[in-house]
Amino acid sequence: MPKNSGLTKHQLEIITEAASEAVTKHLEKKRKQEKAEQRERNLKNTDLLMKNYTKLKAMAEEYEYEIEAYEDSVLDLTELNLETLERYHLKTVKIMKHVDTMLRAYEWSCSKGTVEEKRRFEVLKYRFLVAERLTVKQLCEKLNVEQTAVYRDTKSAIKDMSVLLFGAAAIDFV
Repeated sequence: MPKNSGLTKHQLEIITEAASEAVTKHLEKKRKQEKAEQRERNLKNTDLLMKNYTKLKAMAEEYEYEIEAYEDSVLDLTELNLETLERYHLKTVKIMKHVDTMLRAYEWSCSKGTVEEKRRFEVLKYRFLVAERLTVKQLCEKLNVEQTAVYRDTKSAIKDMSVLLFGAAAIDFV
């Protein structure tokens, strides 16, 4: 026969409800933290994509003609050989096509926007997308703005591109 704990049924219900609320709050906090971490990863990945754009684009152009041969292949990390490296290159081709499509969409969107939005695309373009990149100082001279504007525009453009590349997962919902 179970020993009486000395708590009434009502007290046990109160304790159970409080514990349930605490667990729910903890899980919600953890979910928000995971979403924030994912957004941060998306921003870092977008930044890396932009910084390495010209290298990736050149490599993608090199392998583009082979893309259909591996169109439906699945990449397997357990088999790292010449064939799987080719597949990774082909995956890069696909990613770069997506990046280029989103860059065109971003350019179009910025061209229809404010002076700052137009400048934002110019900053992105000349800092990351062209073969002859400009330094921040050169951009300041070209666009007739201060360094802070170039850095602010870069940060904003990276955020904007992250949303285009990763969708709603990159948006910081309040």
